[in-house]
Amino acid sequence: MLRWLLVVLVAANLAFFAWTQGWLTGLIGLSPQGDREPERLARQVQPQDIQILPPATLARRTPAPVCVEAGPFSPAELGRAETALRTALPEGSWQLITREKPGQWMVYVGPYAKPELMQRRMDDLRKRQIAFEEARNLPGYEPGLLFGRYGTEADARALQARLTAQKVKYVRVVRLVAPTTAHTLRLPRADAQTQANLPRLRETMGARAWVTCSTP
Repeated sequence: MLRWLLVVLVAANLAFFAWTQGWLTGLIGLSPQGDREPERLARQVQPQDIQILPPATLARRTPAPVCVEAGPFSPAELGRAETALRTALPEGSWQLITREKPGQWMVYVGPYAKPELMQRRMDDLRKRQIAFEEARNLPGYEPGLLFGRYGTEADARALQARLTAQKVKYVRVVRLVAPTTAHTLRLPRADAQTQANLPRLRETMGARAWVTCSTP
């Protein structure tokens, strides 16, 4: 009995010694050092490429470039703003964005001084199957008859000509909204230094504010 106990103790000591030397790692998947961080890092693929940064370094990371724009500028304001950008920024770092806003024209008859005159005109137009509607929410043009609204004056003039050919009297074209052109100056990739200078640059340009780009 004592002999067998001695054999077991000797075998256990030999196994422990082999484990501490790392001889059993390949056989049973155990390491005498366990799974501490240095050993786990050593098992990574290309561990030399891993860099642990202190919190202070992370806080000092450079802000990512952003897209900002200022405007809209009228044609008279645009020259000053472009000159300021040419002076302060490298060529190609900013863009001029031009947006056209169409106007609005209506084909119209009126206003009528007497309701009965307008009623007679509406009865006549219905009898002749000519489409129209009463002018609504048009201060200064009520009561009156509206034959159509158009985004270009040319389209409105074309309808006026057709109605005149149908002997609809006193038809005229009225401009409700004038077409406009808006100019915006954009910095598609403003870096950290440019971002820091935006307030001063805004004053030089005569702009109201820098905002995030509205469209790509």
